[in-house]
Amino acid sequence: MVKLSEDMVKSLENEIVFLATSSKDGIPNISAMRAVKVLDAEKGIVLIADNYMNKTLKNILKNPNVALTTANCKDVPYQYKGKAEYYTEGEYLKIAEEVDKALKPELKPKGAVVIKITEIYNLKSGPDAGKLIAKDE
Repeated sequence: MVKLSEDMVKSLENEIVFLATSSKDGIPNISAMRAVKVLDAEKGIVLIADNYMNKTLKNILKNPNVALTTANCKDVPYQYKGKAEYYTEGEYLKIAEEVDKALKPELKPKGAVVIKITEIYNLKSGPDAGKLIAKDE
């Protein structure tokens, strides 16, 4: 199980998060996200509210493998890889609504992307750049 540290949680919830996806044919896409909540740091589960996803959503529905990093990768230098699932109702949509309301009350999410982080890599420049830090077994 991949565990997120307190610094990782703060960065994911308070910085711009870049979400990388890929089409089923391997064409990459990256989007900046702001409506993010760590649901379970112990299990590495992150929720992103879908407010404006287009290519990102199409990619996730065809290929659930994603990667994340934050705009603050100088101070919190991590790349997170995982599997995404998409929800348009239920508990996760309600959480996405709460996240949006706290961020910008007029937003209403179309859905929620829930990501199970399976790997964490070091992004800090130097000899350990790209080194695997944690992995689900």
